[in-house]
Amino acid sequence: MVELKGYKVNKLEIENKVKNGTQLKLQNQLKYNVNYLNDNKTCVGMMELRIMDADLNPFEIKIEMVAEFTYGAEDEKPDIHTTSFDQLFPFVRQIVNTVTSFTGMPGLMIPIMRLNKNTVQVNTPNKKESSPLN
Repeated sequence: MVELKGYKVNKLEIENKVKNGTQLKLQNQLKYNVNYLNDNKTCVGMMELRIMDADLNPFEIKIEMVAEFTYGAEDEKPDIHTTSFDQLFPFVRQIVNTVTSFTGMPGLMIPIMRLNKNTVQVNTPNKKESSPLN
């Protein structure tokens, strides 16, 4: 069973220079990777999310997060990848909602996103990793 042990935000940037009442057409870019540590069934998920206006209005949010997870011997890597994402993503949604409310606009609640485990690519590690949460 995949279990979230902790997370932290490494980077958070927000720009909101749009005039009040401007209608934004938001789009996002999402990147999520999982690195497996060479120890007791631990992995690190790394998420990068960028939200911007499709019409190039001066609005942008960038978030880089890391999270540490444990998993069981029965868990396969594509399942670990998608399950860890599902556990981390609600925290990203809440952060986006909170920081946008600090800019004077209504809090932005981004839609729930899901990963398709059939499209997950698993590579073999080429170096020993350590937890970025330390």
